[in-house]
Amino acid sequence: MRAYTQKQQLLLSRWSEALSTEAFQSHRITLDHLCNALAPAAQRSFQRLIQALFREGLITPDACTFDGNNHCWLTLGDGAQLHFDHLCGTRMNSWDVRGSIVLHTPDRQPHKIQLPSELLEHLSTLLNPPASAQVLERLALELDDSFSNDTLCLAFHHGWTERLREQIGAEYDNNLLAWLHASPGHPNPTSLLEQWGTLGHPWHPNYKTKLGLSAAQVIAFSPEFEASFPIVLCALHRQYAHVEALAGTADYWDWWQGHFPQAAEQLQRHLHQRGLDAADYLPLPSHPWQAHEELPHSFANEIADNLLIITDIVAFTGHPTMSLRTVLPQASRVAPMVKLPVALRLTSVQRTVSPRSARMGPRISQLMLQILDQEPQIQRLLNIVPERIGVHYAAQPVDEDRSRHAGVLYRDNPLTLLQAGELAVPVGSLFAVNEFEQPLLRDWVQLAQGRDDSEAMLAFFDDYLSIAVPALLGIYLMYGVAFEAHQQNSFMVMGADGQLNRLLLRDFGDIRIDRKTLHAQGLDIQLHDPKMTLYDDTGFVRDKLLHTTFMCHLGELTLLCARHWSVPQDILWDRLATQVAQCFDSVRERVEPARWESERQALLEQDWPAKSFMRMRLLDSHADIVGRLGNPLRASADAR
Repeated sequence: MRAYTQKQQLLLSRWSEALSTEAFQSHRITLDHLCNALAPAAQRSFQRLIQALFREGLITPDACTFDGNNHCWLTLGDGAQLHFDHLCGTRMNSWDVRGSIVLHTPDRQPHKIQLPSELLEHLSTLLNPPASAQVLERLALELDDSFSNDTLCLAFHHGWTERLREQIGAEYDNNLLAWLHASPGHPNPTSLLEQWGTLGHPWHPNYKTKLGLSAAQVIAFSPEFEASFPIVLCALHRQYAHVEALAGTADYWDWWQGHFPQAAEQLQRHLHQRGLDAADYLPLPSHPWQAHEELPHSFANEIADNLLIITDIVAFTGHPTMSLRTVLPQASRVAPMVKLPVALRLTSVQRTVSPRSARMGPRISQLMLQILDQEPQIQRLLNIVPERIGVHYAAQPVDEDRSRHAGVLYRDNPLTLLQAGELAVPVGSLFAVNEFEQPLLRDWVQLAQGRDDSEAMLAFFDDYLSIAVPALLGIYLMYGVAFEAHQQNSFMVMGADGQLNRLLLRDFGDIRIDRKTLHAQGLDIQLHDPKMTLYDDTGFVRDKLLHTTFMCHLGELTLLCARHWSVPQDILWDRLATQVAQCFDSVRERVEPARWESERQALLEQDWPAKSFMRMRLLDSHADIVGRLGNPLRASADAR
């Protein structure tokens, strides 16, 4: 109990720090906002934790006793039980947790669970395999950090939503998408949706973990707090820099000067004042945390030898996107997006920019543009946001663990790829809710269909699948390309008429391509690491497609529609299965017969991969651990 009280005090301390920030004060975020965020933050945290434990088989759901109203009792041992107000398992081994979780013990009063670490402590006795006290303590810290940050996020989100509603007004019937779509003068509607709609990973128990940051830093650097901050300009000696560029791109220095002329002039002047030849250096923007906390320590020798120069020049003001380390200069409609390394444990791993990503980004972009040019039927449904230039510190001898901390990857601005009247909607934002707990998806259904009842949702859902499935599955079957097309990396483009138009994908750092299938099309790509990007293990490539596209994207969209429109899940899963089967039929003549048959079995009949985030955290593993779950598209799919 004492430890629990200390954790409560820590949460209150972070709240106090948050309330004193300029962001919370200027936007009138109060203690009431934070108190109101406790219950939904707890529910989100509990849901992800319970789902991970059940989905990954760390605790068997068979230990649960249910009644007809989805009330559940879970026996813990020594007569103790957890009572769930609502716990329900559905297809894709997903679990819906709502309401309170109460601990009942023989000799004490019932106790309502408040913190995810508290829930983990009680569930830990059921873990198979068991976890050590040290591992559980580490995981508890991560879970509570995520929960604490989510209370800040939800409190700010509620206040932000109230402000947006005041701006939208009755003219657009409080429809955020209708307002943004009809407001061509808005600085950057996609950037607003990226920040307002940042929710965190739909599966990961540590979906908001940002260890190493204070509450004030979380607010200052995270997109969900409408953040913007100065990006520090560094300079890297050409002799120790590798530059990779998309074909047709200007020289890096000239290109950078064209986008950031004022900062480029300041950098040249700064180098001259230090007696250095500006022609020997290349610009290297850095996240302020990285510039102040990581680089001075890890690159002390390079800084002393003037191989890396850290200046006090502001390269630009960065607005973080759904990915905290990818920023948009001045929330511009034309400036490139800039992916920066940040040596912090965000969710589960450090978010750096590896030399492989810096080199392969432009190369993969070139390959994807070539494929799309060859496939006009897919290009009508799918476009990419090219990664134009990658730069990284080229250590001598090679040391990629250090180089990943001093790099940058530039990708084109999505808005430069749109036609007049179009709006790029981050898919992740469709899951964000307004003050009435309705998802943004409902706004688009209303806008596209003229109403938002269940029939309108089903028509919208069909339209969505008719774009996403033939685009992402089609390019996989014909070329072996498995994009990491989860919610954060995907935009659905709204046409000038408010209808669904096409998908727009970004971020190719973890793309997987089947070597044999790509080579059969007469295509190849120069590799930085021969063990990555191109793979001979078809199953390994398919796992990426299934996990990111069919589970975290289309699967979660299916669950969202079923939950908010109270539509039987079977109807939606069956429609997705029909679209998948139709895609297979449409490309049959383009795919080698044995591959066509094996892939069809894998997608429609066999069990699917389930990335085991909780197992990875219990083992402190950076490598993927993948289990299996029942195929939700299988005609005889069970509820779980």
